[in-house]
Amino acid sequence: MPGVRGGVRRPALPAPPGGKAVKEKVDVPSGPATSCAGGVPWSSRTANAEERPVCVLCRTAPAEHVDHDHQTGKVRGVLCFSCNAALGQFKDRPDVIRRAAAYVEGNLWNPTLVAQGVYRQPS
Repeated sequence: MPGVRGGVRRPALPAPPGGKAVKEKVDVPSGPATSCAGGVPWSSRTANAEERPVCVLCRTAPAEHVDHDHQTGKVRGVLCFSCNAALGQFKDRPDVIRRAAAYVEGNLWNPTLVAQGVYRQPS
């Protein structure tokens, strides 16, 4: 199918008696050519940049990439390329994303002064 890359692996289906569980592969459209409006590129639907949706995470870049849960295949929303790629790099793990936010805010690497000349590193 044109415009479809790879696919999403859904959880394994129950194994048949004496057989091995099989994962169902579902094709999911991806890339800037798809959008939440039936796969029609935003650029061909409107010429005004003000009318295009904005990424819900960074709120600056145009939302052109459909984000989905890799376990269930459920669509979560439409993000910009950078934010969608960032979630993918963090493997959609909220604990890692929270730790990354704390790191960027300086909470993970700023030592705390306990006494004069004695510092405690955050754990």
